[in-house]
Amino acid sequence: MLTIIKPGPQLTIQDLGRFGHRHLGVSQCGALDSDALRVANLLVGNNEDAAALEITLGMAKLRFERPCCFALSGADMSANLNGKRIETGWCYRAEAGQTLTFASSSLNLRCYLAISGGFALEPVLGSCSTDCMAGFGGLDGQVLKEGQQVAFATSKFEWLNWGAKLPRRQGPIHYIAEPREFGLAAKLKLAFSEATWQVSAQSNRMGLRLQAEPTSADLDESISHALSIKSTAVAPGSIQLPPSGEPIVLLNDCQTTGGYPLLGQVIAADLPRLGQLRGGHRVTFTPVTLAQARQLNQQHQNELNRLRLAMRYRRESS
Repeated sequence: MLTIIKPGPQLTIQDLGRFGHRHLGVSQCGALDSDALRVANLLVGNNEDAAALEITLGMAKLRFERPCCFALSGADMSANLNGKRIETGWCYRAEAGQTLTFASSSLNLRCYLAISGGFALEPVLGSCSTDCMAGFGGLDGQVLKEGQQVAFATSKFEWLNWGAKLPRRQGPIHYIAEPREFGLAAKLKLAFSEATWQVSAQSNRMGLRLQAEPTSADLDESISHALSIKSTAVAPGSIQLPPSGEPIVLLNDCQTTGGYPLLGQVIAADLPRLGQLRGGHRVTFTPVTLAQARQLNQQHQNELNRLRLAMRYRRESS
């Protein structure tokens, strides 16, 4: 059992998401940084898609009610286990009664806590991810609150003093440009990729709201418009352009249809990067072809595969 002493701004239960139900209007949800979730689970011997805690912004405090192995991955929030510094990307053992505390990170937004054996939860539509908008999944379909307890399964996993991190990619976010025009002028679409954007503090799990930097010389003219379209399908990574001219990059909790013109779709390999962007972060976008997107996505999968093989070898040789 894990007791929530202090939940911080937003503490939820997430796995890799809920798939196959978008035609029914059901959002995907799931970990916004799926790479970090995978690493945390692999470190404690879980399946990669096991449910974990998604800690947003930090400032949380948790208590282990019985011994277990656990791992953190993602943002380094200066975590401490009974006053001892805990590093992200490493496996640790906690004893009954020990507390795990989190400060915050100035670099990234989300950290994931996985416990060996996984959390004992009942899946809804094939996933334990919390859908706060619809009110199901996770624990009571809502963010975790002070005093709540989350049960975790018994595991035979033997504690290993090991760690693993995926390389954090830098540079622009890659996207495939939307082939439909929606009445948007070509120069307006070009302006999006040439501008430097700043993540708004109003962003959330539904989407990243972007604002052009006031001093940016990349945006020579406003990209506001007065267009509307018939509702069309959207998904995590879809880039919408509202009339205000301030784009929204949809994230995992987004709706399944939208009425704003689309600028493109962020490639799968870069979606986990979006989940770590916090208010004030500067970001640029670069369009790529389908062939380039496939290559970048394959490189990302190769990184994951190398990590899986290395960790499997390490476990078997211990």
